[in-house]
Amino acid sequence: MSAEAGGAPGGRPPVLPGFRRIVAIGGGTGLPAVLRGLKAVLFPPGRPPRTALDRARLTAIVTVSDDGGSTGRLRRAYDIPAPGDLRNCLVALSDAPALARLFTVRFNGRGDVSGHSLGNLILAALHDLEGEFGRAVERAADILAIRGRVVPCTTAPVKLAAEFDDGRVVEGESEIPMVRRRIRRLSLRPETIPALPAAREALAAADLVVLGPGSLYTSLLPVLLVEDLRRALARSEARVVLVMNLMTEAGETDGYRATHCLQAIRDHAPEVAIDDILFNSALLPGERMMRYVAAGAAPIGWEPEAIRAFGCRPVECDLLSDGPLIRHDPAKLARALMGLAGADAAHGGWPFQWAATADRRR
Repeated sequence: MSAEAGGAPGGRPPVLPGFRRIVAIGGGTGLPAVLRGLKAVLFPPGRPPRTALDRARLTAIVTVSDDGGSTGRLRRAYDIPAPGDLRNCLVALSDAPALARLFTVRFNGRGDVSGHSLGNLILAALHDLEGEFGRAVERAADILAIRGRVVPCTTAPVKLAAEFDDGRVVEGESEIPMVRRRIRRLSLRPETIPALPAAREALAAADLVVLGPGSLYTSLLPVLLVEDLRRALARSEARVVLVMNLMTEAGETDGYRATHCLQAIRDHAPEVAIDDILFNSALLPGERMMRYVAAGAAPIGWEPEAIRAFGCRPVECDLLSDGPLIRHDPAKLARALMGLAGADAAHGGWPFQWAATADRRR
């Protein structure tokens, strides 16, 4: 892993040793990859059963604005936050493989449950039993015996809206990529929504906060648009790492370079300071890229000087997974993230120590 030597600009005081708590923010397929990798490092086989300390060590704060597919149908029927991204994160942290597989079952056929994920249905049922969505997610976590915590960014039935460069405004997360124009501004409907206290508390206590990877406008920014969380992250003493996506995404980040992604985050969450940007250094195989290029995607380019101009430190390492898809590898991600914190992933990341050069720009 290569990184810039020395501290980041701005003269933040050094972070004291004693790293213990990681918060990962986002949704989609990217956040579960981060969680699977970190779970394997933080809670390797043979560690003692779940404890309260385990819960505090790794927290996922998850977007709940999706309105497509099974998730959208359940939202419209029961007026609940989106369960789908939460289900995927719960499964990623589960220590009960058989139950985790059940949560991923999707019904086929033509009946009323056709297209639904069983995990989504269980979360909707738990919401009915518990009377509150945050408690429903906690009960699902107990059922799946997860390590760490999964927390919705809000329990309000929020929707996502986007204003495009032609002035058009479209509401609904699933509708936004269909417009295929550059997004000027993203917002939540309603704009003022409460964050879950557990999410605010996790950010306040965090030593490392991981943003992404995942869809910029429909996974990452919806969490940062929750004002309570944005402010909590700005006040946090945690080191903040953005995992840069490997490819652009049609309908969201067409033509984007890394600086465009950073500018979008700054425009929507100006209080949030990012310390490190984690880039993949491995060559993207041409045969694997063909399907993405055909869909209008391209690798996200970047220049070190441009990243430094944003006050961030660029860090490169091999993050590419094997297989037919261009995705981040969970184990490589975990090793890179623990390395940024100065922890030895080969020994379970313990004791957690900050790298000698780590500092803050605050």
